[in-house]
Amino acid sequence: MKSLTTANLSLLLLCIGATHQTPWPFTLLFPLLFLLAILLNYWLVPGGFAWRNHNQNSPKLKGPSGWPILGTLPDQMGALAHRKLAAMASSYGATRLMAFSLGTTRAIISSDPDTAKEILCGSSFSDRPVKVSARLLMFERAIGFAPYDNYWRHLRRLAANYMFSPRRISSLEGLRQRVANEMLGGVLKEMELRGVVELRGILQKGSLSNILESVFGSCVEIEREELGDMVREGYDLIAKYNWEDYFPLRFLDFSGVKRRCHRLAGQVNSVVGKMIKERKRAGEFSSGNDLLSALLTLPMEDQLSDSDMVAVLK
Repeated sequence: MKSLTTANLSLLLLCIGATHQTPWPFTLLFPLLFLLAILLNYWLVPGGFAWRNHNQNSPKLKGPSGWPILGTLPDQMGALAHRKLAAMASSYGATRLMAFSLGTTRAIISSDPDTAKEILCGSSFSDRPVKVSARLLMFERAIGFAPYDNYWRHLRRLAANYMFSPRRISSLEGLRQRVANEMLGGVLKEMELRGVVELRGILQKGSLSNILESVFGSCVEIEREELGDMVREGYDLIAKYNWEDYFPLRFLDFSGVKRRCHRLAGQVNSVVGKMIKERKRAGEFSSGNDLLSALLTLPMEDQLSDSDMVAVLK
C-alpha cells in the first residue's frame, strides 16, 4: 500500500509539472518532489537503507528506517549503545529480532535471552562480516573471527582438547589466584591512600597480567611491557569506529585505522614470531601450562603454521 501511494503521488506530481500554465519555479520544484518521493520509497523500509534489496521471500523483520544513507549510525555514537538498541527494539516490539542499518551494512540484534542463546549456540549466525581492523590484524585466522569452515572446526577441536582442556585450565589455577590477590592488594592500597577506589585501572592490570601469563607463560619485564602495549592498542583498534566497516570506502582511511593496524600487525608478528622461534630452539615447552606451550606440543597432524599460531595467540 505504501509503494502504491508513493507511485500515485509521483504520477500526480509529473502530471501537474507537465501543464503549460504552471510558473517555471514550480515546474522545477515538481521534478525535485518526484525525486524525493522516489528516494523516500527507496529508503523507508523496515530496517533502513541497507535492507532495501533484501530477499523478498524472506520474513520481514521490524526495525527503524534510520537516517538516509547513515541508517542508525548517528544513534550509536557515544556511550551505552547497547542500551539505546535495547530501548529501540522494545519500542518497535522487536525484542526477539530487530533489523537496522549501519550505513550500507545490514545488522540484526536480539534483546531476548532465549533468542540470543539460540544464536550463540547455533551455526546459523556463525559467519559475520569481519571488521577491517580484525582482518588487518589477522584475527580472521583466530577462533573468534574465523569463518565457519574446516579451519574453524579444527581450531575448535584444538581448543577443546588442548588449549582449554580441563587439565590445562586447572593447571592455571595458581596464576588466577595470584592475580586475584594482587588485585585485592591494589584495592586495599587505594583505600588506605585515598579512601576511594577506581576499579577500572586495577581490573585492566589484572586482566592483562592473566592474559599474558596464560598465553605466553612467564616473560621478562621488557617483553611484558611490550606485549601489554600491543594488547591495549589492539583492543582500541577493534573497538574503534571505522567508516570503512559500514561504507564502501576502501580507498580512504579517515581515522588512520589501517595505518595503525599495519604498524601493530608488524610489531606483533615480529615479537610473537621471535618468541615462538626462541621457544622452539630452546625446547622448553613440554612442561609449560601456557597456550603457546600447548600449541607447540600439538601432535604432528594437528600442528599449525607459525603465522596461524601468531593469529590464534593474539
